[in-house]
This record gives sequence, C-alpha cells and structure tokens, in this order.
Amino acid sequence: MRVVFTAQSEYSHLMPVVVPVAQAARRAGHEVAVAVGPNLVAQVHDLGLQVLPLPNVVRLGEMRDNPEIARRYGIDMSMLTGVGLRTVGTPGAVAARNFAGPAALPYAQDLIEALTQWKPDLLVHEPTAFGAYYAAEALGLSRAVLDISPLTPRDPEALLAEINTQRQALDLAPTGDPDDLMRTTVAGVVPEQFYPVRRRVPGARYYRPELLPTGQRLDPAVAGLPGDRPLVLASLGSVAAKLLAGDSPVLNTIVEVLGELPVTAVVALGKDVDPRDWPGSRPDNVHLTSFVQQQLLLPACELFLTHGGFSGVRESLNAGVPTVVVPLFAEQPANADRLVELGLGTRLNVEDVDHASLTAACRTVLADPGYRSRAKAVQRQFLALPDFDQLVADLATRFG
Repeated sequence: MRVVFTAQSEYSHLMPVVVPVAQAARRAGHEVAVAVGPNLVAQVHDLGLQVLPLPNVVRLGEMRDNPEIARRYGIDMSMLTGVGLRTVGTPGAVAARNFAGPAALPYAQDLIEALTQWKPDLLVHEPTAFGAYYAAEALGLSRAVLDISPLTPRDPEALLAEINTQRQALDLAPTGDPDDLMRTTVAGVVPEQFYPVRRRVPGARYYRPELLPTGQRLDPAVAGLPGDRPLVLASLGSVAAKLLAGDSPVLNTIVEVLGELPVTAVVALGKDVDPRDWPGSRPDNVHLTSFVQQQLLLPACELFLTHGGFSGVRESLNAGVPTVVVPLFAEQPANADRLVELGLGTRLNVEDVDHASLTAACRTVLADPGYRSRAKAVQRQFLALPDFDQLVADLATRFG
C-alpha cells in the first residue's frame, strides 16, 4: 500500500504522532511519504522518510511572527498578545478560520499536485489539516484521521461556512456536515475515557503511542539529579519564550515556587532560551534547561506542571503522572478542564498564578495520593490499547 502522511507544518502537529505512525507503516513494508511545509523537510528527511515538500504552506507560526501574512488570510492573531498575562481562550469561529479557512487552500493546492504525481492509495492526516481533507475530496482519495487534537474549540456554523468556501474554490460541491472531515476512519491516541461523550466519534478506534521513544538517552545532567525528593517537570512548551508576553512573570514564578517546595525540579525554559542567559531565579533544587526529553523523563516524575498542550497531556497520561495545568491559549483550557474533570490534576489560569496559588496547587497534587492513583488507572487503560503497528495493520485491512 502507498500511503502519504501529512499534518499542519508545525512540530507539535507532525512529529509526536503522525511521524511515528508513518515509521510503523514503513516497518510493515508499505511505501510511505510525508508531505510537509519547508520548515520540517529536513527533520523528516533525517528520519529516513521520503518527503513531499509543500512549498506554499502557510503556518500559524509564520502568521504569529508576521502580521502581514495573517492579514492576507484574514486571520486575527492579536489575541496572542496577551498570552502569558492571562489565559486566552480561542473561540470556535477563530479555530475554524485558522484551520479550515483561506490558509488551508494553498496547503490543499500543493498537496493535490504532490498526490497527483505520487499516486497514493491512502492519505492519513490529523484533524486540523483541512488542506488534506480538501485535497482528498478533490482527488477522490481514501483518507484516515489521526486525532491529535480531540478538544479543539468548535463552532459548527462557522466551521461549515469556512469548509464550503474552500470547497467552492476547488470546484467541490458543498457539504451540509461541519464534521465531514471526521466521517472516515478515525484513530484516537488516548483512551476513549479522555473524550467527553459529546466529542466521541462513532466507530473510532484507540491506539497506544510508545511510552518511551526509541533511540534517545536522557541528558546525563538530568539523570544525575538527587533522588531524595519527588521529581517535578515543568514546561510551557518548546515555543514558550516566543509566545509569552515580554512582561509575563509566569515562568519565573514557576521557577521560584518549585525552588521553595521540597522537590527536585526540571524546568524547560523554551528552545530559544539559553539557561546561562536566564535573568530570573536560579534555586539550587531547580535544574534549568532550554529543552528536555519530556516523553523520556515523565515516567520518572511525580508531577508535571504544564501548559496543557495535547502532546504533553497525552504523554503525561501515558506515563501515569498527575498534572498542574496553566493553560496559555488554543485548546489548552479545554484540555485542562478535562484533566480536572477526570481527577488527574488541577488548573490555574495564567492571571491567577502567584506564589500562593501555585504553591497550593502543587502541594495539593503531590500530597493527595488519589491524583496519582487515578493517573495510574489511565495509564493501565493505555497499556490495554493496541500499538501503532496494529493501527497500520488495521489501515491495511480497511484500505489495502
């Protein structure tokens, strides 16, 4: 079977789930290619996967950094100016515009050209990759969805309007179903329990990503940290430094609070922040780093202090680690609420974070064994799920 995998051309959309499934498909003997924008071509190529470059893909990261590009596609990025000073909820209509709107059209057009030449039997994509959905519809191509964002904000009316505008641009008949993208084979990558009932997709199947990534070794500086106290990992995402407003105190507050607790902590400052240049606090019991092998380290932790991005949430559930969530924007508030509903952690909005509130939240989760017990119960549900090799076998049975 010839299979093309694709996603929004952002690291968090492609690398944690879509690429490992592509690698599993290649191991099973299928012909595999990954279609991505220019920013990720080298990383995918270095993994030994065939790359289909999509030269005109417009990334949300580009629009965040260049307002002129955002204006060209009618996308308002101004809400991000407050990230780090308050938790910024993303309305469903904004999510619809960002993912299904005009910026998805060049993605679809590039993909149509690439797929026409490569001639796959199946296109596998994630649910914010509307350009892939449009391309498959235009070519009459079978497709499947890897659900890496189950709680993306939704506004069905706004979403349907965006979908049909882009369908019209590609000479496709309109649809009356705002969930048309999900009307195919859907593979979840967390246990079904994580999904609120209203978000569960009929017929979806659920699979287990690898708990420990292959080919990685933990940073010796982290491996050698003292073992006499609970280990806490704190990360607000790899691009936290870019997203946080310049006068946001939240990251330094995290460092200071963890420095005052009876824990050993690892704080990832963001990939563009050299710890030697960090102007904030440097407690003796807090190891500062620009990047941490999060998936590798989490199983050794007692607590994960996170912004609530889905990749980190999924990895914490898979590792059986409870959370304190400080959501920044996008679907992160919904992910945080779901963790609280399931008794797997606590939530603090950015504007509510101070020394007292963050200290109380961390102490509560560390002291109450119920959080860890419930997290371990979810981990057991993960262990009962089939792995990505079985996902590939199921796709071959369905589409081969």
